[in-house]
Amino acid sequence: MLSRCMISAVILLAAYSSAVAAVEGSPAREPPSDPGAPWAIEWSMPDRKDEMTPKTLILCSDHMDEHLRRYRSLIEKSGVLKGYTILDGSKLGAYKSAAGSVGYIVSTHKGNEDQTVSNCVANYPELQPLVTDFIAKGIRAKQDEFQNLIKAGILPKEVLPLQCYSRFYYPAEDHYPTKSTKQWLALIDVDDTTDNRCFDVTLPTTFGIHPFSCESAGICVDDRK
Repeated sequence: MLSRCMISAVILLAAYSSAVAAVEGSPAREPPSDPGAPWAIEWSMPDRKDEMTPKTLILCSDHMDEHLRRYRSLIEKSGVLKGYTILDGSKLGAYKSAAGSVGYIVSTHKGNEDQTVSNCVANYPELQPLVTDFIAKGIRAKQDEFQNLIKAGILPKEVLPLQCYSRFYYPAEDHYPTKSTKQWLALIDVDDTTDNRCFDVTLPTTFGIHPFSCESAGICVDDRK
């Protein structure tokens, strides 16, 4: 039986692979017949819905303005995400204004980790061990996991090499979720592409929303494109 982490990896990798195929010219999913009736949101991880995603999220990104705008747009467009707040992690005092459960999002393109991480950790030193762990171990683990899924036949051999690396960290000793953990601490996301295709997948999965569903419902579409 596949573990919960492996199942999550399959969902994210399959979503990423399909997103890449669409970028390269493969047929997109058919839009709803009635544009006034968007598709219903599908939750890829129902147990993360509501109680798992922290209500206040502090964002650190090398594309801060764009990513902050798109997170806030998603919350505004989706009625089910009312009550969530995204704060600019580059500004001192963001944490002090946060109420309730707090989570961190570190989103950076590969090669920009040092500046993004150093600025963020300067404000939130509790992130240092998580970011260090991911950069030192997490990326290699994701690459190995990707190859194992291909070897097991879960992903086809022709799938493009993994370029999106992300992981949720929990308040457990090994940072993985346990039966007693209710909130994730941080999402570390490293993008090895020249565009934002990885962020397009990370954006809805922060809240446990399936990327296909989010796009089809019209709430993940970037209005400025």
